[in-house]
Amino acid sequence: MDTPAWPAGLDRTILDDLPLRVRTRNCLLRAQLMQGDSPLTVYELLRIANFGRKSLGDLLFAVDEFLSACIESGSTDSEHEGVADDDTVAPLQATTSPSAAEVAGTPRESVANALGPLLAAAAELHGTKTLADALSPECLRLATWMGIANEIKGIRIDQVIEGRPGPAAIVATRLKSQLEQLTPRQSVVVEHRVLTTPPKTLAEVATSIGVTRERIRQIQTNIERRIRIAFGNELRIVAGAVKEKLGHVAKESAVHRRIDEILPNDPACTAERVKMLFRQALINKMGLTLDRGVYLDELGLAELEEIRQSAHGLADDVGLVDEQQIVASLPSEKWQQFWPWVRERIGLCNLYGALGFRDSAKARAKAALLSIGRPATREEIGSVCGFEDGRVGAHLSNVPSVARADKERWGLREWIDDEYDGITGEIIQRIKEGGGTTTTERLLEELPKKFDVSPGSVQIYMQTPKFVIRDGWISIANTSSVQLRDLDDVVDGRDDSGAPYWTFSVEARYFDGYSVVGVPPEFAKALGCAPDGGERVQIENLPNCRDLSINWRLASNTGASLGYLAEPLKILGLEPGQRVRVTIKAPCVVALSAEDGNVEEAETSETDAILERMMQRRRVL
Repeated sequence: MDTPAWPAGLDRTILDDLPLRVRTRNCLLRAQLMQGDSPLTVYELLRIANFGRKSLGDLLFAVDEFLSACIESGSTDSEHEGVADDDTVAPLQATTSPSAAEVAGTPRESVANALGPLLAAAAELHGTKTLADALSPECLRLATWMGIANEIKGIRIDQVIEGRPGPAAIVATRLKSQLEQLTPRQSVVVEHRVLTTPPKTLAEVATSIGVTRERIRQIQTNIERRIRIAFGNELRIVAGAVKEKLGHVAKESAVHRRIDEILPNDPACTAERVKMLFRQALINKMGLTLDRGVYLDELGLAELEEIRQSAHGLADDVGLVDEQQIVASLPSEKWQQFWPWVRERIGLCNLYGALGFRDSAKARAKAALLSIGRPATREEIGSVCGFEDGRVGAHLSNVPSVARADKERWGLREWIDDEYDGITGEIIQRIKEGGGTTTTERLLEELPKKFDVSPGSVQIYMQTPKFVIRDGWISIANTSSVQLRDLDDVVDGRDDSGAPYWTFSVEARYFDGYSVVGVPPEFAKALGCAPDGGERVQIENLPNCRDLSINWRLASNTGASLGYLAEPLKILGLEPGQRVRVTIKAPCVVALSAEDGNVEEAETSETDAILERMMQRRRVL
């Protein structure tokens, strides 16, 4: 168990480039063993949480492959020369980076050998042209004081490095060398399994070449290993410089342009396959993810999520957000360049000039109101969002930040000094102001003048069961004192089991979500609905259908209402003009069915039933 699994002196940063399993890599990361050069024993590795024998074998195999490749790349034996069958890629050529022997020597030689690669990299990656460009501002000022600034500015970097390649050129040269030595079979594998996105399947490539899928996998694994080694440490250097220039978020075109810019204009670097492999490897090394034409690294993705959460925090009661607020809250000015992309990426849609997370009816209605910018009528709002006048009020009445300015107009609450609560609400408000009662004269004079409603409308609402009028004074009625007729006086009949039923004629608007009004309050009470209340009503014969709603408002001058009829009417196959029977089976339970006969016959039958009841009562009297 004390057997060394990682030899002493071998830099563990190469683990970043080894083809390890995800589990193996994660275990080493958690144990903080991805750096350093101390030896590791089998016993030490197996003590890592979740690092079992499979992970140990994975690590040992990867290290063995790496060391074998290093030995091959340094070999000059004649037995390797010219050997390149379908299984083997020719050995890697020696790197042009300076070795320890090159750096050794006199101090002057050491400085020259150290500065050469640095200046070559600066010229390639940063576009440094002269020696003055490579100096810090402090050094350049000092040179100015010394009177040698012009001389330094005249020294070109290409004169200093004397053709020494930068790290990108070194990688490109290695790649070109490897690709030139590929056999035709290997070239096919590289083309269709490495360079093509998405890659062709192993089976497709195997069929075109005439070998097994496993053989293609082996060839691909061998080629990819050699390519990874060809990248060397130079790829990390290039990735760091390019990433620093691009930042955490960049357009796809900008990333590709920047990568192309750092490759020197020579045949070794401009070959299409070399450019594609170099670009793929560099993007992977920088940890970039492509999302709808934009590259982001891990920090960029985290910042995007923060933007999304911040935008949701700024959303109002219908999901609308202020664009200027979101843009102002972006992590940096660079993100503002990506605002159109960010807006789409976090799920914001344009609603008449406003931005919203939901394209709902309420959001559309409020966005239309905002686009008008003042209290507006239902007709004005509907002309913007395309809703019928009646639907505009229904949608806005459920938005907390919107209120009625008067009988006709809606607006944001912050726009309105005195909100209009409807005739009923205004009557109740003034009754409460008077300590439980007020005069009818005040209501008939004040409400029409302030909210542009007719005195007749005020009179009608005062006469509803919601209120009690005595000697010119009006108060709110006690719900227990509401007087109702006998149920048999309002229903259209009873079925064979004695269950009461009421009928109504189908209208086209019911299929658009409108409720049936004029339901007798007595019928609503029999269903289990209390005054000024509402209930859900199950449909016994349509168990999979959405429940109906019964609402009974004492201030309504049209009786109770029955809603959510569109679905059951469609299921029953009913059309406008046909009549529907609503039969009470139990409290909050009904059965819906088509009423036999046409509307005219049904109305005649209803009239006859009422006359018959009247005749019976006259006989009793």
